[in-house]
Parts: sequence; structure tokens; C-alpha cells
Amino acid sequence: MFENRDLVPLIALCQQFMARCVEFLDVDGSYGEGGGQILRTALSFSVITGKPVRVSNIRAGRESPGLKRQHVSSLKVLGAVFDSKFEGVEEGSSRVTFIPGPPRLARMSLDMQTAASITLVLQAVVPAAALVRSRLELELIGGTDVPWSPTYDYYDTVVRKAFSAMGISFSTKIARRGYYPRGGGRVTVVVEPCHAIRPLRIDESPKVDEADVISRCGMLPIRVAERQLASTSSVLEAGGLRVGRKVVTAEQADSPGSSVLTSATGGTFFLGSDELGEKGKPAEQVGRAAAERFLEYVSSGACVDDNLADMIAPLLSLAPGPSAIRVAHPSRHLDSSFHIAKIFTDCNYSVRNEGNVALVTVVPG
Repeated sequence: MFENRDLVPLIALCQQFMARCVEFLDVDGSYGEGGGQILRTALSFSVITGKPVRVSNIRAGRESPGLKRQHVSSLKVLGAVFDSKFEGVEEGSSRVTFIPGPPRLARMSLDMQTAASITLVLQAVVPAAALVRSRLELELIGGTDVPWSPTYDYYDTVVRKAFSAMGISFSTKIARRGYYPRGGGRVTVVVEPCHAIRPLRIDESPKVDEADVISRCGMLPIRVAERQLASTSSVLEAGGLRVGRKVVTAEQADSPGSSVLTSATGGTFFLGSDELGEKGKPAEQVGRAAAERFLEYVSSGACVDDNLADMIAPLLSLAPGPSAIRVAHPSRHLDSSFHIAKIFTDCNYSVRNEGNVALVTVVPG
């Protein structure tokens, strides 16, 4: 008679055999800019469509290639929430296989134990949870405002509203800020089920005459945030915009840091520009950079800022009808994300320059 321990090797062999029999979609992580956006988009689409994916050459275009902590965290969350099977999930790995399963967890907490970006994890997890019609409450501990990723305020203010226009509803709550290098930020997000993505047609130059400014600092005197706000407001007003809502706060944090966000959102436009403070960089320079980039979006006639386009445009391939959005500067991230969307959905897309903007159209497959 077999004992349970005798069955363990047999079960492992069966699992390996089944994995070999799975038909994977192959994604080359070195495509385009060769960054983490390819992996995040592929994981999200794998869960949404139920198609297993194999990603190789992960982050091949980066100075330090392979999986980083936030990529491993995204895989762990998606794997646990959707009862998925995966291999190669460790920091530094350049190849991952991922087989999505059915929703299993409705609540999860993960401490990334570094300043790994919380918002980059949410880029993969929020659309996946919503579009498999699974309500999810997720707590993440890590970096809320860190380099090479959207700040928490940008995600909560601009991304959340744009997703809502597409039919994806989620709420966030921040209990603590997390700056580089210690992290320690704590964010809870609640994702509601979405029955279908709504197409977006925001292809007319919007009228933007007012912008809001949010300025934060942590483990620094509040005058740092006040100086960021003053600089941002001065540049916006010199550019012909009124400054509406103004928020200045000094936050609890484990590492010093600061951020500023300039934003304006409405039914036909979703624009935001954020900037991080750093050691040796004057607060006035931080505020000026965010404001000048925002004014560039407004003067170009864009309806969607460049970073937001990277996040929402590929998801429009899942809508029941065509979409069109006006973007100031389509990025290599956008091209990479469309490349992945086409692999999973056979959609068609185009980017056509129209003066100072580009008209991005998406036609589902």
C-alpha cells in the first residue's frame, strides 16, 4: 500500500508532464524597449484570456536584466489569487512560464520587504482581477513613490479615473508612504468585478484651463513640499492655467523622499505629470519639471498623457468596439504593450501623427 510520501515524486512527474503538454504563447521579453512592461502586460493578458504564456529574455534591454522584486511580487500575487502554476519565479530569472487558473483568493497581503514599486504590481494585477470578474482586496507593502514607476498619487488620481471610464472600478487607501531605499509603504486596493471593457473615443482636443497640484514629502521638513507646490503653481500660472485644488502634506515614512503631481481629469481627458525629489535636487526644480511636462501635454492637445497611454491602450483591445485616443508622445512602452496585446487578442492598432499629437486607434480582433 502506498503512503502519501510515496506519491509525492509521482505527482511531481505528472505535473511536469502536464506542463510539457500545455500550449504556451511565446513572448520575447527583449522586444522593443526590452523592459518589465512586456512581462506585466503578458501576465495580465494571460490571466484575462486564460492562455498560458512563456516569457523569455526578460528585461533584456536593461542594465541589470532578469526579474526584479516587483516582477516576482506580481507573479506571486497573480499565482496565488488565480491558483496558477508557474516556473522560473525568482529574482534574476530571465525566463518564466505561467499557466493561469480560476480565481481562488479574494483577499491577500504581501510584504515585498524592499522599495519595490507597488504601482507597477498593480498595473498587472488590477486589470486581471477586474476582467475575470473577481473581487479582490489586496494589501501591498513596498515602495509607493520610487524611481521608474508611477507615484501613488498619480495612480490613485489619474489611472483610477481613466480605468473607471473604461469600466474598471477600484479604490485605494494608503496608510504609509514608501520611498527608496527602505520602502515600507502600505497600500490597500479593492478591485471590483468588470463585466466588459468600454471603448474610449477621446480624440478631440480638450479644453483644459485648470490643474490640481498634490505635493508630498516624508521624513523631511514640510517646507520641502511647500516649495515644490509653489514652484509648480508658478509655472502653471505663467503657462495660462489656473491652479485649482492644492494639497501639501508631510508624511510618515522610513526613508526621506518627496513627490509632486500635476493633474487634470474630465470626461474627455486624463492628464497627469508627476516628479520625484532626490538628494541634491532643489524642490523648485522638482515642481518645475512636473509643471512643464504637464503644460506640454495641454499645449499639444493630448487627451491622455504618455504614461497613461501605456497602461490603458492595450486593454482597449478587449473592448467590444474600436477606440481612439490622442497622445502627445507615443512611447516604446506603448509599442511593446500593443505587441503583447496583438499576440493574445489578434487586435489591430495604428499610431498616426496629427500635428503635435498622435492619434492612437485600437480595433479588437
